Amino acid sequence: MYSFELPSGTELELREMTGTEEELLTNQRLIRSGEAINQVLRNCFVRLGEKTDPDLSEVMNLLSGDRLFALVRLRQISLGDEVELELSCPNSACRMTNFVTVNLEDLKVTPYGEEREFAFKLPGSKKTVRFGYLDGHKEKRLASLREPNITSAMLIRILDIDGKAPSKKSLAEMSMRDRNALRQEMSRVDAGIDTSVETECDGCGTKIRTRLEAEPSFLFPGVRL
Repeated sequence: MYSFELPSGTELELREMTGTEEELLTNQRLIRSGEAINQVLRNCFVRLGEKTDPDLSEVMNLLSGDRLFALVRLRQISLGDEVELELSCPNSACRMTNFVTVNLEDLKVTPYGEEREFAFKLPGSKKTVRFGYLDGHKEKRLASLREPNITSAMLIRILDIDGKAPSKKSLAEMSMRDRNALRQEMSRVDAGIDTSVETECDGCGTKIRTRLEAEPSFLFPGVRL
């Protein structure tokens, strides 16, 4: 068993993934519903804080930064620290495959503070937006949307705007200046583990950006999916 401290400060004990978890991670129905990762985490969580053998609801209650941190550490103990990426250049005139190695132990971890809700005054309208962090429940709701977009990703975190419940209409009418400022504030207060990868194409110099968990080799090294 392996013990870690989550970005929120809670102690977590994990076991390695087995063939059972591999089958979950390749189940297309579970992937589409967002349940694959939830069930894998549930299976491999041996202890969460003082709770031994935590149930699915406790896994879902975790903040997203804690959940991603747990997934990265689970990958480490199951498959090793290094992830070998094959990244295609987004430049249509190039499309070169670039090989990048990432050591998971080097990823930056930002701890959560004590606050769980935040108030931000929009620079344009001067309205005050209260918002919170993402957790497993909100992630599942986003995954269930037929066409998730920037508005839905913002809306799911907003508690109220000037004391009123947010809506798609209120977000659609918000100026781009205010929307951008709000996204930057949400990003500023976020915590967890930074899985972003940025490099340049060896062939043409075009920037390539991705996230580790979005790449097949993160969980299936050497396998063509």
